[in-house]
Order: sequence, then C-alpha cells, then structure tokens
Amino acid sequence: MNTRIPIICLLMAGCMSVSAQHAAQGKYACIYEYDVKSADGNVDRGTTLLQIADAFAVFTDYSAFQLDSVARQPGASEVQRKEMEERVERNDHFFDQAVYQNDPSNRLTVHSVIAPYRYTYEEKINPIAWRLVDEEKEVCGYPCKKATGTYGGREWIAWYAPEVAIPFGPWKIVGLPGLVMAAEDAAGVHRFTAIQFRAASGPVVTGELPDEIKTTREKFIEAKNRFEQNPMANLPPEALSDMTIRKREGGQKSIFVNGVQLRMRANGYTPLEVE
Repeated sequence: MNTRIPIICLLMAGCMSVSAQHAAQGKYACIYEYDVKSADGNVDRGTTLLQIADAFAVFTDYSAFQLDSVARQPGASEVQRKEMEERVERNDHFFDQAVYQNDPSNRLTVHSVIAPYRYTYEEKINPIAWRLVDEEKEVCGYPCKKATGTYGGREWIAWYAPEVAIPFGPWKIVGLPGLVMAAEDAAGVHRFTAIQFRAASGPVVTGELPDEIKTTREKFIEAKNRFEQNPMANLPPEALSDMTIRKREGGQKSIFVNGVQLRMRANGYTPLEVE
C-alpha cells in the first residue's frame, strides 16, 4: 500500500509524517514487560508491544504505539495528542528501538537513535541459531516450550507457545515454531515477559523516517554503546544546531537536541547487545 499516513515517530516525542512502506490488518497484539537490571542491581521496567499481521510484525515501545494510535484517530483532539506526546517524553524507560520483523523478505529492519541522529539497519530475520529444549512452563496462560541460543554476546533463553504458530517475538527474539512469550538472557540482565495476548483492533503500519541514516548493525551497536556511556560528553559538537531543555514536574528535565530527545537513564545504560 503506497500512501501517506501520519505516524508519530516511534523513537522520540514529536510529530512528523513518514512514508508508509506497508500496512495490513493486524491479527494479534502482545504486550510485554521489559525489565533491565543495572550493574548495581536496580531494575528498570518498561512496557513494549508486538503488533502482528499475517506476514510481518512490529515491536515498539507501548507508549509510542499509543501516541501513534491517537495521531491516526480521526476524532482525536490536539489536547489528546499533546497529552500522549508528553507521556512519551516522560517515559524514563522508553524502548528506543522499533524492530520490523518481515517474514517474506527474511529481514529484520531496526530503527533507532543516537542523538541527534536517527538510524536504520537490516539483518537476517533469524539471527539466533536456536536449540530446542525438552522443558515446558506456562507464560501468560499459554503452555510454552524452551529454546536457547546466543546473540549479541548474550546467551538467551526463550519460551515459545506452539499453540500460537507464528515465528515472531519481542525485539529480535524470533524464528521459533511459536510466538515467543518470554525471553531472558542467562545472566538475568534483560527480560521480556508477555502480560497480555489479544486479537488486534486495527492495522499494523510500517514506515521509514525521511532523515534516517542507513548503517550496518555492527557500526550502529559499537557507536550506540560508546555514546550511551556518557551521552552529554559524546554529542558531536558539529551536529548541534539547537538544544532545548524542558522542565517537568518533580524537578526533572527533558533534553532535545535538534528535535531529538536525549534520554538520560537514571540507572545508566545497559546494552541489549554487547557485541
């Protein structure tokens, strides 16, 4: 479907239009809690969403999906849209990747950000060589089977539901004979857990931002992990044309660089991929 659909940027607050690459009626939606344990033992918890169509799925932050839904709703007011934009802005545990899982093309397309730039890259849809394990447990009301595999320098343990015979899952945890309902790395640092699985209520739309920089996974991961060690110190001076600081309730602040939100993690940045 070639059309212009107003989509709120999935990676940071702020409205813009993007060219839709594909839109299809959704079949299912799965909401996951995403927990990250910092080096000092603190756990940050965010909420993410997997939207599933027949041949592809889209994994994003849940608050970004809510903002996008309001923006596309014909009767939505400017006040409603602004409220949702502010909710995304205040989301201290925002998942700053949008991952498009396209089964027919055998590709994963990732959209993410290293302020003040937005990036995109592709890789094969099944980046993990799974080993199926004869072990079962229930997740989100579904009997699930276990699989293990290595990706991004971490050993992953996944629980998939054969009853839901689709090869998608949270983030890049895909390619199993059933929807991945839970996944955790062996060190217990990152954990995705399905908390609701339901029929979809609307279309699933994929798109690309007009100002994205195309790169490779290897270059992006190296740059992202280096940048997040100290975001303020690693901002490229030659790229800075505008910096805005907004005060929020409770004394907190939101920082935007060239219109892109610079998110400062209270417990530091713990990368999903270390290599």
